[in-house]
Amino acid sequence: MRLTLLASLAAIATAVSAVPVEKRAVKAKVYTTCSVPGTIALTFDDGPYEYTWALADTLKSKGVTATFFMNGNNWVDVERQSVKTPAGTKTYKQVIKHVYDKGHQIGSHTFSHKELAGLSASQVKSEMTKLEKIFKSVIGKTPVYMRPPSGAYDDNTLATLGQLGYKVILWDIDSNDWRYKDIASLASEQQEYKSVIEADNKKKPHGHIALQHDVHKKTVDKLVPWVISYIKSKKNYKFVTVAECLGNTKNSAYKSK
Repeated sequence: MRLTLLASLAAIATAVSAVPVEKRAVKAKVYTTCSVPGTIALTFDDGPYEYTWALADTLKSKGVTATFFMNGNNWVDVERQSVKTPAGTKTYKQVIKHVYDKGHQIGSHTFSHKELAGLSASQVKSEMTKLEKIFKSVIGKTPVYMRPPSGAYDDNTLATLGQLGYKVILWDIDSNDWRYKDIASLASEQQEYKSVIEADNKKKPHGHIALQHDVHKKTVDKLVPWVISYIKSKKNYKFVTVAECLGNTKNSAYKSK
């Protein structure tokens, strides 16, 4: 009996060791908030779009670095379309490069903004690698951080993203700007921020990841200036990229290969 048990255990061990490494890849880790106290990571989804170039400039002029989770073909076709910017007509690839050159972090939001939950491993991989090729051609590197559309994922999503070397970023402040984009007042978006920030310890505040969308004019023209002014008025907070708010360097935001 003992020999039979040992033989069975050995067979199991052999079977496990025979499983390809990619099949046993660690699932991608999911982050919903910053680990560094007092940091605020402003994040923008769904771009690039017609407002993205100017937003990158505005943030830079106010000493704020942010993170842009971009698509390849969502609101625009990045590979084929152009846009009028304050610096003249530019391709959307040039818009991505401009955001990067201004010191902001580039992250992946999938190629076509399909919700990843329910997709097969090959479908998830396609959504990620198609966008990787665009980033590689524009900034010479690919992101480590990604945000799944609608924040939706399942076990298969995390397993595939882990195999591809990604970290998943969600949020703990949702401006809900998409919901209020056609309402003139900022009261609703302001309340989304205040409900979180006002609950913090004033001397030792938590770190937060805030969600906005750079495809909405109201967000870029009104919400962002208010957020920057509001957070700066609270002291003890610092605007950083997602990589930095998790205790890493800016360079760690991109894969080494």
